[in-house]
Amino acid sequence: MSDASGQPKLLGFAGHRKVPDTEAMRATIRRELLAMKELLGKRMIAITSAAAGADLLFLKSCVELRIPAIVILPFPEERFAEDFEHAEDLAMARHLCGVALAKYVAPGGHEAPEAYQIVSRLILEWADAFLFAWNGEPPKGAGGTGETVEEARDLGIPSRVIDADSLAPRWETPPDPHRKARHGFHSRADLLDLLDARFAAGR
Repeated sequence: MSDASGQPKLLGFAGHRKVPDTEAMRATIRRELLAMKELLGKRMIAITSAAAGADLLFLKSCVELRIPAIVILPFPEERFAEDFEHAEDLAMARHLCGVALAKYVAPGGHEAPEAYQIVSRLILEWADAFLFAWNGEPPKGAGGTGETVEEARDLGIPSRVIDADSLAPRWETPPDPHRKARHGFHSRADLLDLLDARFAAGR
């Protein structure tokens, strides 16, 4: 999937809120992030939300590995805080959003679960590849990880799945070595300018 142009490519992420073994999952995510960076190139940028659970493990790993990350929230921060059960998770989400390359709020002012579904579809729109932490079960509602896995498959987006229970990784949709960057950004600044305009227009 890499190409000689060195264009930045986006790695989407989605995962469950409930993670049976957080340290083991975090270690697996780190390994998979490094492998995906080999696939997508050294200018890879992550894009995800910041819900409790797998999202925060992914964002922590990005910080540790110095991979820039873009965060898309389903609601403004005051409303988003209501979806956290534990104060330490909320504090971590705020910190990770603060150190992210950029942070946006999904447009439309929707409530859950539609707001989470919009976030997933925005990430699907931009991602060149996807990493999931998924239990393999069918979708249980709008905006869930299972639904996003199915939509990524339908779109043909190369997708790597970490089994949420066994932690075994596998390809859901294998990469195409000849696939180019979906959007053809020449630089990180070009990408951020376009996203700034896109989210401003969606308010």
